[in-house]
Amino acid sequence: MAKRYRTITEQLGSLLLIFEVFSVGLCGLAIFGLRALPAWIALGGAALFIVLMLVGVYVLRFSWGRWYVLALHLALVMAGLVNGAMYVVGGLFLAIWLYCMVRGGKIDAERAPVIAEYERAQAAESSSK
Repeated sequence: MAKRYRTITEQLGSLLLIFEVFSVGLCGLAIFGLRALPAWIALGGAALFIVLMLVGVYVLRFSWGRWYVLALHLALVMAGLVNGAMYVVGGLFLAIWLYCMVRGGKIDAERAPVIAEYERAQAAESSSK
């Protein structure tokens, strides 16, 4: 069985989300350490957010997955209401996300003819066997 083709947009988004998981975990620990929220809210909220981001890595393969992850990024920016530094962290990750989606879309559009030809050749090869 052939591996599923992952677009550049999906690959960039997945990579960014994995980096973001570490950042959110560290931010959760910082909010806990600063006593900005009770421990169970700070650590539990960070853990929930991490799980939602890991789900985001999976759903990026669907067309609605980009909107799901965009909503997560906006929620991360809104975490700035708890700690002002989260505006910076969330804003930076949101800006990187938007860049990855725009640039990844352009790269995918440029590569589409080459990939289509490769898939046609693979289909012709497998049908001739």
